[in-house]
This record gives sequence, C-alpha cells and structure tokens, in this order.
Amino acid sequence: MIKNIVFDMGNVLTIYNAREYIYEYVSNEEDFRWIKNHLCASVEWLQMDRGTITDEDAIASICRRMPEHLHRTVRRFIEEYRMVQPPNPPMEKLVEELAEKGYGLYLLSNTSHRFRTFSKNIKSISYMKGIWISCEHGLLKPEPEAFFDFFRTFSLNPGECFFVDDAPANVEAAGNVGMSGCVYYGDIRELRYFMREIGIRVDRRAESDNIWMES
Repeated sequence: MIKNIVFDMGNVLTIYNAREYIYEYVSNEEDFRWIKNHLCASVEWLQMDRGTITDEDAIASICRRMPEHLHRTVRRFIEEYRMVQPPNPPMEKLVEELAEKGYGLYLLSNTSHRFRTFSKNIKSISYMKGIWISCEHGLLKPEPEAFFDFFRTFSLNPGECFFVDDAPANVEAAGNVGMSGCVYYGDIRELRYFMREIGIRVDRRAESDNIWMES
C-alpha cells in the first residue's frame, strides 16, 4: 500500500523551461550555448548541488573558461537562479488533494543551498512532511545512496512510497531500490491515471489546464 508520495521539484512542483530562462540573461544563440553548456551543465553546477563548492568558488571556476563579457552574467545567473519560479497550478491542486487524503508528502530534489531562500515562494513545498535536498547530504540523484539516505532520514519503507520526477534516470534508480514511480512529462491527467493504477486515491476529475514543459 502506498502511504507516501515523493516529489522532485523543477518541472514537477514548478515550471522550468531552460531555454526561456537562460534567454532572460542573454540575447543571442552563442551566449545561450555558453551559459547552457559551461554553466548549467558544468561540473561546478553538480558540485553546488552536492554542496561541495561555494557559489563564489563556482563563479570563479566557471568564469576562467567563459568569455569575459559573460562574467557578470555568470554571477547574476547563479545568484538569482530560481529565486522566482512559476508554479505548476495543476500539480498544486494534486498536492493539496493528496495532503487532504492523508498521504505523507516529501520532496527529494537535487538543488543547492539557495533552495532554503527561494523555497518559501513555492506553495507546494508547504505541504511537504519532509524535505531532502542534495546539497545538505552530499549526494545526488540518481545515485542509489541518495535514495537510501532519503529513506533513512525519514524512516520510510521504499515499498510504501511513490516517486514523481521528470527525469527517467531518477525514476529508474528509485525503482532499483524498491520505490515505484512515474516520469512526469507535464501531463497531470496522465499522472493521475498512473497513480490510480497503483492504488493511490486521487480524483478522476479532468485537468483542463494541462501544462507541458521542456527541459
């Protein structure tokens, strides 16, 4: 029996379109590629999410390989990242419904220490019984130990949890350690269907305000 629902954050609880977001900081395709590849997909980005490098050290390291005209942009991007996040209204409705039905709700997210500042602006976070963020544990999804640490932290039985994440690799990793789940592609009706199939008590109501998102 599923007693707990575990959520990822970006592109699940909130909407994040990487291309649109990066273009708030740049004005051409070349600069977009620099930021996308050498900042957002950098080793330093993973280290920030793991909690092993400070923002200042990450900025200094990234700027060493960036064109000089983007140095200020790198700092702004890191300092402002996700401080304003569009909510995912259909997911907010589902989270509220699950909380009302008595499920334990948890967050399991790869994110930096900045989360503790911006999370207060995410309504869905207020329903979470427990919050596990990678930077505070030195582990990252889809590493198996990240899931084991999550279960230990909140004394959860993997078989009683259902995981919702937008990354197939993370859902696969969760399944490998005993937690069933579903990849969320932006279709809340599809997610509700899969939840009902596994026995989670969710309404059959249609969601006319579906939101599709791009990574």
